[in-house]
Amino acid sequence: MKEQEHQIIGLIYDAAMDTRLWPQVIEAIVHYTNSKTAIFTALDQLSPSYDFVHTYNIPQACIDAYQDERIKVIDMKLHAPLWQQIGVGDTIEQNLQSYGQMPGTDEYIFYERCLEPTGICHIAAVLLDQGQHRWAVLGIHRAPDVAPYQQKELDFLKHLGVHLRRALQIHRQFSLVKQENLSLYSVLDHLKTGVILLDHQLSLTYSNPLAQSMLQHDSCLDLDLYNRLKTHAYDQNRLDQLLHSALLGQSALNADVGGVLALSDAKGQQLMLTIVPFSKLKNMQHQNAGQHQIAVFLTDKHQHYALSKAYLQQAYQLSKREFELCELLVNGYKLEEIAEHCGITLSSVRTYFKNIYEKTSCTSQIELMHLLMGCTIHFEHIG
Repeated sequence: MKEQEHQIIGLIYDAAMDTRLWPQVIEAIVHYTNSKTAIFTALDQLSPSYDFVHTYNIPQACIDAYQDERIKVIDMKLHAPLWQQIGVGDTIEQNLQSYGQMPGTDEYIFYERCLEPTGICHIAAVLLDQGQHRWAVLGIHRAPDVAPYQQKELDFLKHLGVHLRRALQIHRQFSLVKQENLSLYSVLDHLKTGVILLDHQLSLTYSNPLAQSMLQHDSCLDLDLYNRLKTHAYDQNRLDQLLHSALLGQSALNADVGGVLALSDAKGQQLMLTIVPFSKLKNMQHQNAGQHQIAVFLTDKHQHYALSKAYLQQAYQLSKREFELCELLVNGYKLEEIAEHCGITLSSVRTYFKNIYEKTSCTSQIELMHLLMGCTIHFEHIG
């Protein structure tokens, strides 16, 4: 028996380097534990390129369901609470037959899409990763007419989990290297502004490290079951309007699409969103154009964002006053607030920005915003 375990562990590390071997690993675990099916899945809502699902003896319809963004997140939402008092690396055993008696719930959706077609109910699993927006687990399954999993099998899963977690670390490093080899991600990962990219269904396809931190710690913005941005009810309609206008604006001649939205919560946290079509990002639209449709920039209104005065003056010949106005704009000030802050009239502010547009070749406030945030090849704020 120990020899079989060693063979499986060896296979795990082989698969960490060559993902085509994971089906062999899963099959070996199923046979060793006298199971019917198995699934090895990892989800990171903030880094979807990391996601994967490997299965054994699960019907294609169920595999398709597991690939569905909503089902993946339902899986995480339903089962993550089971681990909260146990922790990463530990195991559970469960009978999920009750899911089939709960119509209209997430449990029933999971049962109907994933359990019933497979003919399983006894589940044993080891938690491999856990966080607010991430989840990784290996689950093995038996049919209702087979005995539930015993402690010795749970101990085996726990022992195996150590090696699977190391394999996940290798996989994450490989996925990061793959991203860093693309110049778009190399630039965005170093921005001092949070950046989120969305696809044509408005689902998150990429978020840079700063945006990930903001989503994890700021209560103004989060992700729903479909990996779409959600905020408080009173701001959601406006957010949806801006996102759809940016999506429709991809093929429109009108440059003034998307927009700016300031979010706040009861604790006084404030977050400013700047939403633009991905195609408006100069010199970047040719990269991953089919995957990314919208760029959303996140800035914390309580944090001051400093622009490079030397760079802006050299590249665009901005005056001292024009630079001051640009820095106020990027820090979330409205035109009226800029006028009050600088002690000048609103008409003067508009005149200044008209001159700034001409110098920077921008046609709208939104376009100027993402230029100032550095989302061009000439970005200055790389750490």
